[in-house]
Amino acid sequence: MRLFVKDHDPPDLDNCKAPGFCKNSYYDRIMIVCPQKEGRGNKKMQKILEQLNNKASPERWQSIVALEKAGQPAVEYLIMALKDSDKWVRYAAADALGNLGASASVSSLIALLSDHDQDVRFATAEALGKLGDKNACSALEQVCTHDNGYVKIAAEEALSKLR
Repeated sequence: MRLFVKDHDPPDLDNCKAPGFCKNSYYDRIMIVCPQKEGRGNKKMQKILEQLNNKASPERWQSIVALEKAGQPAVEYLIMALKDSDKWVRYAAADALGNLGASASVSSLIALLSDHDQDVRFATAEALGKLGDKNACSALEQVCTHDNGYVKIAAEEALSKLR
C-alpha cells in the first residue's frame, strides 16, 4: 500500500498517539507513510534513509547517491530530499532525479529553481534539461533573465534541449 502526500509535504504525525508509529525524523516518517514491500530491498532502503537522517554526518549527500542507484523505487524519497536543509543533499537529489528521468519530479524541480543556493539552482536547471518536460520552459526562461551567469548557462542549455 502506498500513500502519496500532496506536493510531497511531510505528513503531520506530531500529534500521533499510536505507539511505534510516530517517529522523530522526517525520513522516519517517510518510511512509515510510504512502506515498501517486505524483503531485502526494503531493509537496504531503510538503512540508506537512516544514513540520510543522520544530521551529524557531513557526508549525508552520499545517501542520495545510494538512492539513485536504487532507481525508480527511490524517486519519491529523492523528491522529498529536495526540501532537505543541507544544500548538498538538495543538489545531489536534483541531479539524481535528472539522471533517473523522473518526470514525476518536474514540478518539485521547478519550485527548486528559486532555492537560495546557486549550486542547487544550477543542478536543478541541468536536471530539468535532462527530463525534457516543456512545462519547465517558463521557469527556466525566468532564470535566464534573473540569475547569475553560472546558473544562467545551465538554464540556457536546458532550454536548448527542450526546444
